[in-house]
Amino acid sequence: MKSKLPTLLLSFIVAMGLWLYVVTTVSPEADQNYTGIPVVFENETSLLDRGLMLVSGENATVSVRLYGKRANLNRLTSSNIIVTADLKAVTEPGKYELEYKVSYPSGITNVSLDKRITPSVTVEAVEFAEKDVPVELVFQGEQQEGLILDQEEAMLSAETVHVSGAKNEVDQVTKAGILIDRTGLTENLVGDFVYTLMNENSEPVDVPHVETDTGEIHLELPVEHIKEVPLRVELVDGGGARADIHAVCEIEPATISISGSEEALKSVTEISLTSINLGDVDTTKGMEVSVEIKLPDNLKNRSGVTEAKVTVTLRGLMTKTLTLTRDQIEKIQVPEGMRADILTQMLDVTFRGPASQLETLTAEDVTATVDFTGAKAGTYTLPLSFTINGTDRVGAYGNKYNVTVMLSADTTEPSEAETGE
Repeated sequence: MKSKLPTLLLSFIVAMGLWLYVVTTVSPEADQNYTGIPVVFENETSLLDRGLMLVSGENATVSVRLYGKRANLNRLTSSNIIVTADLKAVTEPGKYELEYKVSYPSGITNVSLDKRITPSVTVEAVEFAEKDVPVELVFQGEQQEGLILDQEEAMLSAETVHVSGAKNEVDQVTKAGILIDRTGLTENLVGDFVYTLMNENSEPVDVPHVETDTGEIHLELPVEHIKEVPLRVELVDGGGARADIHAVCEIEPATISISGSEEALKSVTEISLTSINLGDVDTTKGMEVSVEIKLPDNLKNRSGVTEAKVTVTLRGLMTKTLTLTRDQIEKIQVPEGMRADILTQMLDVTFRGPASQLETLTAEDVTATVDFTGAKAGTYTLPLSFTINGTDRVGAYGNKYNVTVMLSADTTEPSEAETGE
């Protein structure tokens, strides 16, 4: 057995030598297939300049059959063979058969393509378009009662998304929608969210040939508590009218919805609009005013109404006009060493109150007073105030009643009436 081993080894060496001789000398030419070679497109920029883009064939790969010396073919692989196709011929939308060229690494020559096969790749071009679309929150699910998602205060890292690609697909996109499930959502929503390209009906669109400039968007969405509270107007007794007896106040709307933190809403039971002195309300026509609804900075008005209409009417009242002379006007708080004279000789004053009180009312029942507190020497007007003896259900009504007075140095001893002592 040992004597046969050298013979076998020698036979193997001779066979290998004969094989090498055949493949390199007797038959040096061979052919070989190479698959999965990516196509490199030239002049892609000029394609975009013409308002076009590829929607098929852009990621094409080809297989080539090459002929040449076996030694050269053995040095080639699918990764070092370069296949290029020029896009200059693509000038308008449509399908094109583009001839490609094959190149090899440096030092490899005398290699050729199979001439029986046309070296081409099929591509399809369409119109290119781009635009910015708004980022919108798209809600689904039921919101827990008593809570509201404050969309007005939502903060987004991007207000728009840039979309680009095939025009027929870009035209379908009207928004980048972030889907928010309101079910069980009770706390502020903060995080990075993916978005979906949608149409005007907030429906996802299938746009495989559209690209965007951003992946995720950071969102901070406050969740607030909501509460319905009544609107209130303070009515101040005046002009013989009492709020609890004679006044009827109507507010439209009667209530509004407000939102804020749970803590901020705890102490809010009503919203005060303004105060109205009933002395300014007409006896027969009443009063109608529009009042701005103002809220503290930590609350928001969710009703959509910014003004309330306030209507005040009076009932059970009548008026009576009396003429007062200057002798019936009492002067008080006249500065020491000064003389006060009332130049107005008589004044018509209208009083208002229940009929039972006005029927017997006379000028003698009225005490008119002019106050000189802080007054300086000179001639000017001062307001009158009135007290009705024996009743608090009658008051002066209508105009603001003033008298003309003159204040000067007094060279005589002041009387008790003039000093108010």
